[in-house]
Amino acid sequence: MLIHATMTASRANGPGLRAVVWFQGCSLQCPNCFNPATHPFEGRHIAPSEVAQTVFQATATEPIEGVTFSGGEPMQQAADLVELIEAFRKRDRRLSFGLFTGYTERELGAGRYFCVSRETGEQRRDLWYRIRDRLDFAVMGRYNQDRPASAPLCSSGNQRLRLFSGRYKMRDFAPLQMEITIVDSGLVQLTGFPTLGNPL
Repeated sequence: MLIHATMTASRANGPGLRAVVWFQGCSLQCPNCFNPATHPFEGRHIAPSEVAQTVFQATATEPIEGVTFSGGEPMQQAADLVELIEAFRKRDRRLSFGLFTGYTERELGAGRYFCVSRETGEQRRDLWYRIRDRLDFAVMGRYNQDRPASAPLCSSGNQRLRLFSGRYKMRDFAPLQMEITIVDSGLVQLTGFPTLGNPL
């Protein structure tokens, strides 16, 4: 799988303290996307089990409540996403899972989304249902810079936050917030959701 970055401690990407995995690669081309560097399908391929191991090692001293998948577009590597979720579940079955996708629930349910591994429409439908059955929540829909958002976790007003399990209620999701993290190496990570569209 292609990974853009990981963050081991975020409170802006879902309930509780969460790790975030940003996938590398997206063909949706939403105008003024927050993360244009995640669009090319380039980089070193990493096994899903290796990604899970790296996150668990980094969170050993500060346990996380869950993992959120973002991008790029995670559903364009759907087969790897299934493997990654399973790798996390083998290590800790208590983890919750969240997803940010530019696809709508209708598109995913019909298998109308692109996968780099070239699955058929029926295979893509099956992959989506396997993923959905393991998710606690997802934010779904294209980013639209002309529709500022105020709903939790949504970066534009057309997007929808969907709950897929009974683990969380809507009240568990904080208002939109931004996070800035500076790690020991000096890397600065900006994540979260501005209330008036793209912060750049």
